[in-house]
Amino acid sequence: MKRVLVAIAAALGLILPLSIVGVLLAVAGDTIQPSDAALDEVPAEMLPLYQAAAESCEGLDWTILAAIHKVETSFGTGRAESSKGAQGPMQFMPPTFRAYATDGDGDGRAEINNVADAIFSAANMLCANGAGDPARLSQAIWSYNHSDAYVAEVLALAASYGVVQLGSLNPAAVPTDLLANPRVILTANARADLEAGVVDGRILALLDALSRRHVLAISVFKTGHSIRSRSGSISNHYYGRAVDISFVDGEAVSSLNLAARAVVIQLAALTEPFRPTELGHPFTDIQVAGGFSDDDHADHIHIGFDD
Repeated sequence: MKRVLVAIAAALGLILPLSIVGVLLAVAGDTIQPSDAALDEVPAEMLPLYQAAAESCEGLDWTILAAIHKVETSFGTGRAESSKGAQGPMQFMPPTFRAYATDGDGDGRAEINNVADAIFSAANMLCANGAGDPARLSQAIWSYNHSDAYVAEVLALAASYGVVQLGSLNPAAVPTDLLANPRVILTANARADLEAGVVDGRILALLDALSRRHVLAISVFKTGHSIRSRSGSISNHYYGRAVDISFVDGEAVSSLNLAARAVVIQLAALTEPFRPTELGHPFTDIQVAGGFSDDDHADHIHIGFDD
């Protein structure tokens, strides 16, 4: 991940926290609680399996395993075989399963049609391909199924199963929380705005929460943005009530950045007082209240609050 952060910084002329110059500090993620969507859709007996399997791979969210299980067999728990020969609840090709086979239920065997073994083996395979690193998560999922559409579906489902909850947000977040956060990369202007204390507390709380699951590059809070928006109204940036995110998990924000898409879905699922009243992004198929996609927002995520 250190290489990813340095590459972003070089591309944008960003200022990295001092901790990145030496050894990159690990940032412990919050326990991701099931969302209402997960409680409605995911079988209750499966949740402990996903959570236990995810614990075997530092940095991997259990929601990824739940989403893959849903996409593959709609939470199947026994024997299954696809037309292409993939088998079991998590749809492994037999040679792949043998390579990553893990005894998930402790019975001394690892069986492709055993749901616990299949889920733990999926966690093992994802982890081996870098899923514990947010910057490599999309590629790890692609290694499971070589399809960008598959990756997008899994990330979207995972975001809906473990979206940022109000309990995970820190209303008392302060600028120093972001200034010292190695997962938040700042331009000189953005750093100066944080140091000056002009950034709205809701923006601080959202970035603090999102950074537990993603590496974020912030291009602007207030300084460097025009006073007025294209419509002619005073921009929320002017009041310190907005932020533009230009990179998510090592990749520039665009309609092809699946991690950025997951961030937008997470933000759209929030409730007041942390639900943004402005959510600009490049994903034209995501329609939410206060959301908009246009040429001005093809390369960043805009989060803003009207008051």
